[in-house]
Amino acid sequence: MNWKIRQFLEKHNITPYRLWKESGLARQTVYTLAHDKGDRVDLGTLGTVLFTLEKLIAKPVTLDDLLEVVRDA
Repeated sequence: MNWKIRQFLEKHNITPYRLWKESGLARQTVYTLAHDKGDRVDLGTLGTVLFTLEKLIAKPVTLDDLLEVVRDA
């Protein structure tokens, strides 16, 4: 699994700072995810990120927008 949060933020012109401020999550948590470096995340945190992004872009956001599955060949 790989994060795609950085690409999502760039595509929608959202800074990690803005996501942090709007979400109310810990700054380090948001910045870690925004740099695609988190290797685990609490479901509540993931839900907060997803719902905050939906609010910011005024469109539904899915897990497919934030994560990609990488299969071994």
